[in-house]
Amino acid sequence: MRLIAMLHLTPHGSASYAACPKHAAQCSMAACPLRTAFRTGPAQGKGIANSYQRTQTSRQKRRFACNAKKSKKKRAAERLEERPVDEDLEAAAQEPLDVEEQDLADTTDTTYEALDEEPVQQQQQYQSQAAAPPSQAPSSSGDWVKLGALGLGAVALIAAVVFAFRQFSKRQLPEEEKKMTHKQLQREATQRLNEFMGQIRNQSSVDLSAKNLGEEGCAYVAEALAFNDRCMAADFGKNGIGQMGITQLLEALKNNDTLETLVIDTNSIGDDGAEAVAQYMAGDARIHTLNLSANNIGDRGAAALAEMLKVNTTLTHLELSGNVIDYDGITALSEALTDNQALHSLHINDNYVGGLGARVLANALQKNSALQELYIKGNDMGNEGIKALCSALSERETSFRVLDAGNNSLGEEGAVAIAEFVKKAKKLKELNLYMNDIGNGGAYKLAEALKGNSSLKVLDIGGNNIGPEGIKVLLESLRGNLTLKTLEIGYNPIGEEGAKYLADVVKYDLGIEVLKMGWCKVGENEGAKAIADLILFNTSIATLDLRGNSLNNPGAGWISQALKEHTNERLVELDLGYNEIKDEGACAVAQVRTVDCTYVPTNNCSSVRASVTAICLAMSVGQSSLPWHAWPPSLLCAESIACVDTTHAQQCLTCILCLGVCALWTIVEMRCCEIVPAVSPTQRCTAAAASGLKG
Repeated sequence: MRLIAMLHLTPHGSASYAACPKHAAQCSMAACPLRTAFRTGPAQGKGIANSYQRTQTSRQKRRFACNAKKSKKKRAAERLEERPVDEDLEAAAQEPLDVEEQDLADTTDTTYEALDEEPVQQQQQYQSQAAAPPSQAPSSSGDWVKLGALGLGAVALIAAVVFAFRQFSKRQLPEEEKKMTHKQLQREATQRLNEFMGQIRNQSSVDLSAKNLGEEGCAYVAEALAFNDRCMAADFGKNGIGQMGITQLLEALKNNDTLETLVIDTNSIGDDGAEAVAQYMAGDARIHTLNLSANNIGDRGAAALAEMLKVNTTLTHLELSGNVIDYDGITALSEALTDNQALHSLHINDNYVGGLGARVLANALQKNSALQELYIKGNDMGNEGIKALCSALSERETSFRVLDAGNNSLGEEGAVAIAEFVKKAKKLKELNLYMNDIGNGGAYKLAEALKGNSSLKVLDIGGNNIGPEGIKVLLESLRGNLTLKTLEIGYNPIGEEGAKYLADVVKYDLGIEVLKMGWCKVGENEGAKAIADLILFNTSIATLDLRGNSLNNPGAGWISQALKEHTNERLVELDLGYNEIKDEGACAVAQVRTVDCTYVPTNNCSSVRASVTAICLAMSVGQSSLPWHAWPPSLLCAESIACVDTTHAQQCLTCILCLGVCALWTIVEMRCCEIVPAVSPTQRCTAAAASGLKG
C-alpha cells in the first residue's frame, strides 16, 4: 500500500507521524484515520484511503449544519435581546436542565470543540461558505408588489427623462432654426437694400413700390436720395411705411433738389406722418406731385396738409383718395383752396365728404381759379351735393377739364345738374358717372348736353340702369363725334335692341378707340350679329370689351366670322371673358386669320395682334379640352409657315402670329415640328421661334 510505505516504526514499536504530509505533528485527534490504522496494524490499511475520503465528506456536512445552527441561535438571541425581558422566561432560563437536555448540550459542545481543532484554511473555507446566504426568491405577494412598483417607477423615470428631452428639443431647436433663418433673412434683406440704394443713386426714376421695405428699410434706402442729383420721381408705395419711415425719408429729401414726384400711397403714415409731410412741403420743396392715398389719414392730417397748401406754391397734383377724411378735414382743405392758386388736380375719392362737405367744397371752388381736375367718386354726395358742386363749377371763369363723380348715389335729378354743367364746360375732357342710377331720364338730359360737344374725350356712364331707349338717344347725340375716344356703357341692360343701335352708330359715325360694353345682355343671336357687323366694318376701335354678354358658342361663331373678314388693322384687344364659350366656339375663334399669309406686309404688325388676342382669349375663356389632333386640318398645314421670313421674325416675332396655326402652337406650348414632322429646316427654325413666343 502506498500509504503504508510512507510509515516506519520507531524503536519503541510505535508509528511515526512525521511522514504524513497532512497530519504531521499537529495530528493528535483520537478520531484520525491514520492513528486508527496504525493501532490495528498494516493488515487493515488497505481501505484507509477510501474511508478517509468518506469521513471528510461527512465532516463537512456536520460542520455546515453546526454553523447553520450557530447562526440561527445567534439571530434568535439578537431578537430576544431586542424584545422586552419577560420575567417568567428569565426565571425559566435560571432553572437547571434535565438529563436529556444536558446530554444534548454536552454533545453539541463536544462537536464544536472538535470543529475548533480543524486546520485553519479549511475552517475559514467552511465559515465563508456558511456565511454566504443562498439567493432567495420573493417568498410572498408583498415582495412581488414591491418589485413591480420598483419596475413601474423605473419606467416612469425613463419616460419622464424622454419627455423632458423632447420638450427641451422642441423649445431649443426651433429657436436655433429661427435664429439661423432670421440671420439669413437679414443678409438677404441687406443685399436687396444695397441694390435698391444703387438704383436710387444712379437712376432718374426710381420704382420701389411693393418691395416690403418697412420702416427700417425705408430709412436705410432713403439716404441714397440725399446724394442723387438726377432722380426726379420716386415711388415708395405699398411698403408698410409708418411715421418713422416717412420721417427718415423726408429728412433725406432735405438735401435733394431734383425730386418732383413722390408717391407714398398704400402705407400707414397716419395723421402724424401727414403732419410731417406737410411740415416738409411747407418749406422750399420742389415736389410737384404728391400721392398720399390709402394712408389712414384723418381730419387732423388733412388739416395739416391744408395749412401747407396755404403757403406752398409748387404742388400741382395732390392725391388723398382712400383715406378717412370727414367733414372737418374737407372743410380745412376747402378753406386752403380759397388761398391756393397752384393746385391743378385734387383726388379725394373714397372718403367721407358727403352732401355737406360737397357744399363747403363748392363754395371754395367759386373763389378758386386754379383747380381744373376734381376726382370725388365714392363720397356719397347725393343729388344735393352734386347740384351744389356743379352750380359752383358752372359759375367759374376758368373751365373745368375733369370731373369724376362716380358712385355717389346720383339719380335723374343729379344728372340734370351735370347736364347743365356739361353745356357750359366747353373744355371738359373727361366725365365719369360710373355706378350711379341716372336711368333713361338722366340719359336723355345728358344726351341734350352732349349734342355738338367737341371737347369730351372720355365718357363713362356704366352701371346707370340705362335701357335700349336711353342708349339710343345718347348715341344719336354722339353721332358724328370724332373727338370722343373712350366710351364705357357696361353694366347697362341695353339688350339686343341697344346693341343694334350701338353698332349702327359706331360702325361709321364715331371715332372711338376703346369701347367697353361688358354685361350688357347682348345675347347670342341678333345682338351678337350686330356686334360682329360692328367688328367687320369699323376701322377705329383698338380695344373691345364684350365680357359677360352670354354670347355662347353661336355668338362666338358670328364674331369669328367677322374677324376673318374684317379690315380693321387697329383692333389689338378683344375680351370675350365670361361668355360660356365652349370647345366649338373656341375653335371657331381660334381659326381666325386677319389676312392671308401670302399678303401679310412684313412691316405691319398691328393687324396681327387682334387675331392673336382673340385666339388666346377664346381658348382661355372657353376652357377648351379639345386635343390638338382634333383641331380642324386647316390649322395644321405646314405650307402656312413657308411664307414667313425668319430674318424678319427675329426682328418682329408678332408677325409670325398672323398664322392661326402658330398662335395655337404658342398657346399649347408645342413645337410645330412635333405636329407636322415633314417640314424643312428653315420652317423648323421659324416654328421654333413661334413656339418660343409666350405671353
